[in-house]
Amino acid sequence: DNIKNQIHYLFQKLTHAISNPQAPMMIFLDDLHWANKESLDLLTSLITDIGHLGIDDDINQRCVCFVATYRYNEGRNRRVEKCVHAIENSNVSQVTYLNLDGMGEEGTNAMISDALKLPTRLTRPLSDVVRKKTLGNPFYVKIFMAMLSEENCLKYSLKERRWMWNIDNIHKRSMVQDLALVLAQKLLRLPKEVQNALTFVSCFGRSVHRDVLEITTETESGAIVVSDRCLELAVHERILEMSGKTYTFPHDLIQQAAYERVSKEKTRIIHSHIGLQILMKAVFTGHVDPFSPLSFIGIEQITKADDFELKNSELRISLAELLLRVGRRAIRTAAFPSALTYLEKGISFLGDNGWDLNHELCLHLHETACQAVYL
Repeated sequence: DNIKNQIHYLFQKLTHAISNPQAPMMIFLDDLHWANKESLDLLTSLITDIGHLGIDDDINQRCVCFVATYRYNEGRNRRVEKCVHAIENSNVSQVTYLNLDGMGEEGTNAMISDALKLPTRLTRPLSDVVRKKTLGNPFYVKIFMAMLSEENCLKYSLKERRWMWNIDNIHKRSMVQDLALVLAQKLLRLPKEVQNALTFVSCFGRSVHRDVLEITTETESGAIVVSDRCLELAVHERILEMSGKTYTFPHDLIQQAAYERVSKEKTRIIHSHIGLQILMKAVFTGHVDPFSPLSFIGIEQITKADDFELKNSELRISLAELLLRVGRRAIRTAAFPSALTYLEKGISFLGDNGWDLNHELCLHLHETACQAVYL
């Protein structure tokens, strides 16, 4: 708790230093439903810290505004709701809820009118059907319209020089209720090699840098797992977006659909491949620091690959030693759950004969894991 309190205190001092009533600060946190407990604890500490809110509870003196978004209909939101309730019960900060429901008739029609470059009076019949099928969710509307175009229910007429649609066929389409299922079906219409490339990219999370992909997409036999052509096609189909050298999924549900299109066994193999490629090519060769961002990408991939075995005892020891160092660093930064994950993974690499393989390393891993559990 002392280490955690020190970190919270440092973040509180940081907000004090960079904000004041003359220069207020707003912090925006998107997709809060993905946050872990440690992040939510830090957020609670920052918001309930009276020091940066002003003197004598004067609302005009408050100089930090937190704005957070999360999907209220997901089970993982219990942690978020607990965080919000703690902030409300502190009576220090004012909490305002903004429930973003689907767009109304006018909003949906305006969106479709702007997309098709047609007057709202012409798009009204189409927008009424689309709104019923999507419940006015802007992202659902975007996906639904793209699907209509792909299936020629909505197409551009060179003769009329405008977009045309078959309203009867659109009426027959089912409602967009399970977006993950819709996105999965969209992925299945892509070429198989593009599907595989998207699954590979999804194992990194919401985004990945091109340089990291180049390290990990080559197999031991020299085969390329993800080709530039596949990535270009995914960008063209708007399944991926590219900014600079970073590939990003436009929505976390798209990344989820790409990730879940194959079995857990397959994703486990991909995670282990990515992690080993990064660590063996960059970290163990001394090209990057063991605590660099690239190294942590490799370590996170290794920890996500449950129950995979390595026959090379030297590599197993090297991985266990690295995870011991990272676990100790995590303890010093009060990331105890992460530390325990790293250390348990290190112990698993040594296997049942770990005490015989490297007694001292095995002892240090167990001792440090016990420390992480205790703290």
